[in-house]
Amino acid sequence: MGGAAVIEHMDGRSMKTFVTVMEEKSISKAALRLGYVQSTVTMHIHQLEQLLGKSLFRRLPRGVELTEAGKEVAPYAYRFLRLGESLQAKLTGLDEPKGPVRLRALESFCVSQLPKLLPTLFQQYPQIQLHLETGFQRDITQEVAGHRVDLGIVPRNPQMKNIEFVALLQDELVWIGTPELVHNIESKGWHACEQTPIIGFGGRCIYQTMAGQLLSEKGISNVQSLEFDSSEIIKQTVICGMGIALLPLTTVDAEIREGRLARLTAEKPIPLEHGLIYVKGKELSAPVQACKELLISFFDEELSRETG
Repeated sequence: MGGAAVIEHMDGRSMKTFVTVMEEKSISKAALRLGYVQSTVTMHIHQLEQLLGKSLFRRLPRGVELTEAGKEVAPYAYRFLRLGESLQAKLTGLDEPKGPVRLRALESFCVSQLPKLLPTLFQQYPQIQLHLETGFQRDITQEVAGHRVDLGIVPRNPQMKNIEFVALLQDELVWIGTPELVHNIESKGWHACEQTPIIGFGGRCIYQTMAGQLLSEKGISNVQSLEFDSSEIIKQTVICGMGIALLPLTTVDAEIREGRLARLTAEKPIPLEHGLIYVKGKELSAPVQACKELLISFFDEELSRETG
């Protein structure tokens, strides 16, 4: 079937069902989420497969997974749905931005920075429905590039042709530990703490990857690691003396000033530039555009206050 015919027969309900089944990896879970019976979900998928002439899902013993054709359809399905949301937002939010905004950022950034911004966002735009999720640099970039989220905040420019990057906040990665542990490392060298665990978010996190690379360059390998999905848990375990961590200074600055943590000043900090990413050239819906502009202006004002 030609492109014009596909557009002519495209059904928004089938596209939404396709995306939901893909996200849930299950027909039954998708039906529950959409409020349909399973036969309706199956019918929508079948209609879409007939229209496209390709099988989109492969059945597994438990659930389903995308076929190669399904993987190709996925980003277009998200764009199709976002276009509908954008049109609705334009029509219903001419006077005030209204509708969903999907934002994904690193957990450490969410905890340390977004609480300062969110009250302003909801006060200025009470009709915006913010869906905030956490992730890692690679995950966030892929989600934005795949049109699964509208905006992302990452600690480094992904340097991708189809991704726009707008710098928000200058930061740096620093080694932190208890004052006693940091003094031990600075006086005796890194080999004095070879048995000390590195505490972080795990191998998917850019901070943990850098920590492993830095220690490897110093000839320290097979380092034990402790992994948590919360920056607050990481900080508390470090404060208890259970290990050391490589974290953004903005995340641990308060604890350092209070003396509960110490910074390893013998090591040169690693520059970070937290920035906002979105698909280049994509027309953003009214609420997404408002959220984007507010994020940029908020951190511009923060920088002006700090430097002024």
